[in-house]
Amino acid sequence: MGYIALYRKYRPNKFESIIGQENVTKILRNQIKNGNISHAYLFSGTRGTGKTSAAKVFARAINCLNPKDGEPCNECDVCKGILNGTITDVIEMDAASNNSVENIRQIRQEVVYATVDVKYRVYIIDEVHMLTTSAFNALLKTLEEPPENVVFILATTEQHKIPVTILSRCLKFDFNRLTEEDLYKRIKFVLDSENVKYEDEACKYIATLADGAARDALSILDRCISEMDDVLKYEDIQNIVGAIDKKIINQIVDNILDYDSLNALSAVDEVIKKGKDLRQFTFEITSEFLNRLVNTNDNIQRYVSIIDRLSALDNDLKSTTRKEIVLKSCIIGLCNVSTVDNVQSVANVSVDGAYSKKIEILEREIKELKERINSGNFTTQGVETSGTVAPKVNISAKTAPMESKEEEKLTEFPNTEELKKAVIEKGKIKLYSALAGAKVYIDEAVRIITTNSFGYKLLTQDENAEVMAQILYEKYNVNKNIILELKTESGESISKIEKILKDNNIEYTNID
Repeated sequence: MGYIALYRKYRPNKFESIIGQENVTKILRNQIKNGNISHAYLFSGTRGTGKTSAAKVFARAINCLNPKDGEPCNECDVCKGILNGTITDVIEMDAASNNSVENIRQIRQEVVYATVDVKYRVYIIDEVHMLTTSAFNALLKTLEEPPENVVFILATTEQHKIPVTILSRCLKFDFNRLTEEDLYKRIKFVLDSENVKYEDEACKYIATLADGAARDALSILDRCISEMDDVLKYEDIQNIVGAIDKKIINQIVDNILDYDSLNALSAVDEVIKKGKDLRQFTFEITSEFLNRLVNTNDNIQRYVSIIDRLSALDNDLKSTTRKEIVLKSCIIGLCNVSTVDNVQSVANVSVDGAYSKKIEILEREIKELKERINSGNFTTQGVETSGTVAPKVNISAKTAPMESKEEEKLTEFPNTEELKKAVIEKGKIKLYSALAGAKVYIDEAVRIITTNSFGYKLLTQDENAEVMAQILYEKYNVNKNIILELKTESGESISKIEKILKDNNIEYTNID
């Protein structure tokens, strides 16, 4: 016989082997022992929690010739016949591929006949929520007046999609999402049974990756065993499943907490270049925030809000073809504003009315960006133009101490927020982030003043300055030289650089 996948080889064959569902298996065993067999059951729960396995065990147990404490013996002719598929009175069908009304009408025609080899004819309908409305209506009649020797077991991952008329005629059982501890024990059991050497940390990591599903855990384990060397190691699993370096995850989490969007986006770009799965990436960032939340007493509300937003991001990534843009816009939002709905605080600092207003504007702009992405009215392919090209402008940059009051003599540009929005519309997300804390003035020149050195570095790049000049000319007919200015706390840092250059006999003309 050929190789059997681990999730099939170790499928539970008794109720006692089904992990994490004692609330269900205890009741089913008692019904079998007492002979109180219902005509219809509904097993609901997330994937890989044992719904189909429990249905198969139940089908054998109610027909077993020698049941023991509500369990099938798996040794009698009936149990063996059901296990190898030779008994035709236990029928398993997948509603995803057999969802038409004709399939259910066939069942209605079969149920009137007596069974051949067993006491109960059992229909196991997997993913029953996939049935059409007509098929549900056809099934309803059979569930209302079923023959005494027929049992229906309906399994679903989406109970809310099943009509109430069907639900009301079934005995319902909810299967729990499996805990990491349950999965960890099961993985160790399988590895011991297969005589595979392993690190304990590797088992725990697979249990985490499985996300509550035993089938997923064994599928991951199957792949890892096939690619491992002598011992199943934690590092090997990371390489096999394409996990993201923990250092990068910690860096991005730190950047978000520090409101450092530029470095956060740079790290995200590194993840994207390596071809990592962005939903897995989101899951790992969320897990890290959750770990930190558990171990902190500071700024709990912000942690909770970030986790909520990242959870929503996972759904957004599921439904969009522009995953990179959706991810980056979310990271910018987390770095630049408080994600608390009522905008009460940012990093434990009280927010005045003016700052709250800026937050509202930024949140609105991010929302508009998402709407443009979802509608497909978005481009990241360079700078768009309307046929009018702005003349070349001179771009200069300088550094000045924070105490300088020169900007008070300038006229602040009244359309700064509009300008930022125009930058987003051109797909320049990093440039938008660089402008988040900058002030724009119009006088004899366009003067952009920032106290953020990361933003200053981006703004001084020729291509970004040219985009700014293009927007100012197209939207506001402003054709002036651009002066970029970084305000420092004092001039001391510049003098230190000058001293280092002089001490090393390095010639220079402009150290800005």
